[in-house]
Amino acid sequence: MSPEMFFIFVCSVLGLIAHGSRKKAWLAWVIRGFIFVFAGAYVLYNLVPSPQETEYTRTVNLVVSILLFLILLRPFRLILSKILTVLDGFVSLRALTGPLRHKMTLGASLVAQKIYQEDSIPHMNGLFCFIVCFGFYIANANLSASGFAIPGIPLPMPITLQQLFEYNGLGLITVSAFGCGLLVSRKFKQTFVERLGWQKPSLKQLALGIGLIFFSFFYDWLWSLFTHSTGQGMAGQISAYNAGAFHAENLGSAALLAIATALCAGIGEETLIRGAFQPVIGILPAAFLHGVMHGQFAQAPILIVQVALWSCCMGIARRFTNTTTTIIGHAGYNLCTTFLFAFNP
Repeated sequence: MSPEMFFIFVCSVLGLIAHGSRKKAWLAWVIRGFIFVFAGAYVLYNLVPSPQETEYTRTVNLVVSILLFLILLRPFRLILSKILTVLDGFVSLRALTGPLRHKMTLGASLVAQKIYQEDSIPHMNGLFCFIVCFGFYIANANLSASGFAIPGIPLPMPITLQQLFEYNGLGLITVSAFGCGLLVSRKFKQTFVERLGWQKPSLKQLALGIGLIFFSFFYDWLWSLFTHSTGQGMAGQISAYNAGAFHAENLGSAALLAIATALCAGIGEETLIRGAFQPVIGILPAAFLHGVMHGQFAQAPILIVQVALWSCCMGIARRFTNTTTTIIGHAGYNLCTTFLFAFNP
């Protein structure tokens, strides 16, 4: 079992336990105890110097440890809820739609949709998973000034259908569903349709989803005007990486890889980021988690920012529609780009 799949397994089990605490109160202490022990072990691990660790990595790990202890305290969670609610009020455009469409005051608009329930054990567990996942990826990213000045793309490793299906597809969907209480506090339809947003799109939403495909290409082109003019050979690096990562021998295998990437990565990532995390922590934190999860860009942080801001736009679209709409846009974009990368005669 890969480290990623092990983490998905652990988070899935924790999700089921967290939702079980709604019926069995003692299970809440299992979650609290696990977080406390994990945070303590994290501190002890970082007390032992390692030649592979840098000062930056140790600092990130220390911050992660502190945050894990803090989320056990209700006053901290309450403050965090207020901050995330106001932040999402701006990012989600409620600061505009509230006064203009619903004749609400700006203050009322910002807090109209509460983000993060401070007394919810499932939300505490979700925040734990978010902090650990975000901390792991950000610790391996080069966010120094040199990282932005001289970005680098690693040598590509071909992405296999097994990886797409197990991790990007089934893995992310599974952890999203169990994290939202599938078979414990919610039935199948309640989990996927009502909570994760797998709703049947209307014609307008279908059109918007297709529009998101074109928007994604336009957004990518705009960023390329900046990244490809940095003088660091970014255009060649990105092209070489994509050609190597999405490798196919012929038209048929290129089409199969493109379909697999569209279905697995598109559906899996949108279900996790837009369906599971966004209602809990808000659009912006979820979008930046999406960005750092693209670990292949660890040495090119400007591309992490690019993915995160694009993901933020998808999050805004999700706020006005549903997860299915953003799946259409994300999967459609993946389908087109992966096919072009893989089938490059």
